[in-house]
Amino acid sequence: MDSVYSASLFLHSWNRWLILIAGVVVIVYAIKGLSSKSEYSSFQRKWSLVFLSSLHLQLLIGIMMYFFISPITALALSDFGAAMKDSALRFWAVEHTFVNIIAIGLAQTGSILVRRQNDSAGKNKRTLIWTGIALLLILVMIPMGMMGVERPWFRI
Repeated sequence: MDSVYSASLFLHSWNRWLILIAGVVVIVYAIKGLSSKSEYSSFQRKWSLVFLSSLHLQLLIGIMMYFFISPITALALSDFGAAMKDSALRFWAVEHTFVNIIAIGLAQTGSILVRRQNDSAGKNKRTLIWTGIALLLILVMIPMGMMGVERPWFRI
């Protein structure tokens, strides 16, 4: 199970960079579209799809790790009351998981609203708002020390 956990953690860790890059590209082009009043392009649709697809992959890997693979969440779930008193275990068992699921839900909702919007200005505005909020939540929950939990930036 150690190799499955290591592989899952590796994929989960590297996929976050795809999420961050795609999210930034989506936001930059939404701002560009709003400021130049240009059409919502197929380039933007493709990068939004990359962002959303990588989020769904991240969710799938995260759920597998949470319930079946991770020794950290196994420990937390074995005594949830004690885990709530340990800030690192609480981060993995509740905070990281819950906030990122909300972020993915917001990104998906935004994607649906963008598709329903008819004009490019509305598409760019909704993209900027929904992707921006989702990406902000994701950034806060990346374990890079801000919430007291730190992991390597690059897993090799």
